[in-house]
Amino acid sequence: MIVTVTWVALVVVAVAWEVRCHRSDGRWTSLATIASRLWVSRPGRLLLVLVWAFVGWHVFARHGVAA
Repeated sequence: MIVTVTWVALVVVAVAWEVRCHRSDGRWTSLATIASRLWVSRPGRLLLVLVWAFVGWHVFARHGVAA
């Protein structure tokens, strides 16, 4: 239960960050801009893929429907 609450809180923080960035007239850097800047370099792409794999494993594999 606490893990689900933690993931939901992280998603809420990410959405709030994006809303804040879009309303600040460019004073804050959005998560999409950060990801775009990371994507242009090989270490940045590796980092993004590792984050994606980590989140995918912890959200879907560990908390999915058991067979």
